[in-house]
Amino acid sequence: MNKTKPWYISTNKIFSSLKEEDKTELLSKLKEMSIKKKAFVYTTGDRADTLYILKEGRIKITHLAEDGRELTIEILEPGDIFGELSLAGEEERETNAEALEDSFMCAMKRRDFEEFISKRPQLSLTITKWMGGRLRRIENRFENMIFQGVRTRLISILRDLAQKYGIPVKGGRKITIRLSHQEIANLIGATRETVTLELNNMKRSGDIMMDGKSFIIPSKNIF
Repeated sequence: MNKTKPWYISTNKIFSSLKEEDKTELLSKLKEMSIKKKAFVYTTGDRADTLYILKEGRIKITHLAEDGRELTIEILEPGDIFGELSLAGEEERETNAEALEDSFMCAMKRRDFEEFISKRPQLSLTITKWMGGRLRRIENRFENMIFQGVRTRLISILRDLAQKYGIPVKGGRKITIRLSHQEIANLIGATRETVTLELNNMKRSGDIMMDGKSFIIPSKNIF
């Protein structure tokens, strides 16, 4: 990890427009931390008193359904903020945050962040809009789980992953993030066996291609 805290704040989509003196104050409140692959940043029931800015690595946010199934709510990439529901009144974590790979992040106490944004109404509005957008994306995906078939949900999540983590290759976009069939199943609310079956069908139909273990989404399915 060779980038500094100021670099991450300056390139963060929410904080990049802050004045330099505001960035300096924000940086003074951040604590750097690292976490190993498969370790948890927090789990359900933990006290919700900290926000995090992911610097490097990937974090998945999950929720355990009543039947014991794990549902993946979101996969985070560098620059993303998480743990933000504490700003909306969450007292105890209702989700788990697990590292998909060795990760680095900045942590900030909720009370410090609330004090910081209380003096900056425009930043508070930006964060409110950002939180609303994230919640709408999550709600849309869960609606798809209820009303759409597995194949449609699978194409939708692969398209999203291609847009977020994809790189251009001949004929489409290659998804750079590696996910197991079980992890994909957790993203769309299906069983691993069903996902494996549908992925094989999609390979035969040309709806997805493979480069080793990486998925390539044909251009026709990206938009």
